[in-house]
Amino acid sequence: MTIFAWISSKTATPCVVERGTGKEILEPEPFEKAVRMWLLYKTWIGQLLLRLPLTWWILTWQHHRIARYADGPKSKQSIKHFIKTYKIDTAAAEKPVEEYDTLQAFFTRRLKPGLRPLAAPDNDTVAVQPADSRCVVYDTVEAAHRFWIKGQHFNIARLMGPGYDTRDHWQHAAIAINRLSPSDIHRLHASVSGTIVKVARHGNKFMGSQFAAIHSRLDIMIENDRIVMEFDSREFGTVVQVMIGASQVGSVVALVKEGQHVKKGDEVAVFAYGGSIMVTLFGVGAISFDDDL
Repeated sequence: MTIFAWISSKTATPCVVERGTGKEILEPEPFEKAVRMWLLYKTWIGQLLLRLPLTWWILTWQHHRIARYADGPKSKQSIKHFIKTYKIDTAAAEKPVEEYDTLQAFFTRRLKPGLRPLAAPDNDTVAVQPADSRCVVYDTVEAAHRFWIKGQHFNIARLMGPGYDTRDHWQHAAIAINRLSPSDIHRLHASVSGTIVKVARHGNKFMGSQFAAIHSRLDIMIENDRIVMEFDSREFGTVVQVMIGASQVGSVVALVKEGQHVKKGDEVAVFAYGGSIMVTLFGVGAISFDDDL
């Protein structure tokens, strides 16, 4: 590994620990992209630029331009470079690489059946991770805000949107945060079995989901485009999953409707091209996270 690759990986995500082995691993990230994200989100010049309407016009234009390219047939020629850049294991993909007609189609690929077996598939008292990702968990939202979510104006009410009692019950909710990198499978799954009660969309920005962005003072998790999906679970009560888009993500698309019953592990949404974040909220006392998370 070159010094540039090491620096870009550490800038993108300073510390990722593989759950199965306990070893620290490095997340692939192009050097120029990592430096650009750090300059934009972690320096006073970047903070100043992000206050200007022109900056947001440029970022929005770039976001839509990249999304259109990823959907177009010309983007097929970029798939091999994308695989090489992010060191993607194509053997895990549902289909051979040659059968994906666009970069978007490859990005939203499914895994081969059986590669991600569910924990306790017949036991709905065990919740599961919603996606391939880097995960952190906290027993309270307050702890997550203190240690991980650095947005200046973040609060649970703004994350979830209207219709929730955030003064008491949700203010002290347990929270799992999953950050997906471009190399991950961007198919999102129900963490619990239950009925879909609500599917709502909030936010209109597309800021980055990299470590530098999330740990800046910008309110990415409450201002970015996102879907709030509420589940009524017999085992866990009300569970809310928030699917947050990011820069270069064309859209967050719900694959289920209100009133539909799902089993844990079922696909409920998909992220288009880019990085992204998922937040899962459990009511007070509803869940006990594994000790190694």
